[in-house]
Parts: sequence; C-alpha cells; structure tokens
Amino acid sequence: RTTTTTTTTTTTPCDGCNCPQTIEMNPDDSTRIITLKSPNYPSKYPNNRDCKWNLKATRGKIKMVLDKFNVQWSSSCKATDYLFVGNVAKYTKLWLCGSSVPSSFKSLKSKKKEMTVKFHSDKSVRKPGFKARFIATG
Repeated sequence: RTTTTTTTTTTTPCDGCNCPQTIEMNPDDSTRIITLKSPNYPSKYPNNRDCKWNLKATRGKIKMVLDKFNVQWSSSCKATDYLFVGNVAKYTKLWLCGSSVPSSFKSLKSKKKEMTVKFHSDKSVRKPGFKARFIATG
C-alpha cells in the first residue's frame, strides 16, 4: 500500500507574522513612510502569534509614531501580550502593553538606521492591537 502525500506550497508574501520581514525604507521615495498593524487590526488579533519586522533605513534614522494601541496588559509587559521595540534611542529596548502608551513613547526614534519591532500574543485575551507609522527621517 502506497501513500502519496502532495505538498502544495503557496507563496504567501512575508508579512512579518508568517515569517520575519525585513523592510527597507528610503527617506527619498515612497518607502519613506510605512504602516505596521497587528494581525486582523482593527479587529482583535489572534492568540499565539509572533510577528517580527526589521526596519532598515537607507540613511538617517527611523521614527515610530503609535497611532492606536490596545494590547493585553501585564505588569512587566512581558508576561502576556506585548509590542517590543528595539534599537531605540534613549531606552534601547521597550516592551509596550495596555490600552494606552505614555505620551513620551508615542513618538520614538531609532538609535541608528535600524529598528526592530516584535508583536507577541499568548493563548488568551485578544484586543484590537496596534497601528504604528514608521518614518525614515533621512
């Protein structure tokens, strides 16, 4: 008895959640501003999701502007769901969670020309998530 297994490979473009995505940003063209959102935004994001975006500017720095933010809260922001931002001037690394973000965090700049953004959700509690704009300042 032979069992034939057919594997269908559909090439889904990488969106950061099905695989880590690197996004090149150029302050001089249409890639100067990009928007990142949690999966299903503005509906609730799914459980057990890990997304990672590596933003790279051709020159200058990257500024992150949080437009909307509502992620499951925990005291450390590392226990349940969170938005992680790496390579940030002043703070180096940030874990954000909860239904609002302090105004000092609403606009963050990268240290150099790269910024790492990760979104993680655990097995329970789903919220609308986040929407953020990233601007290559040049």
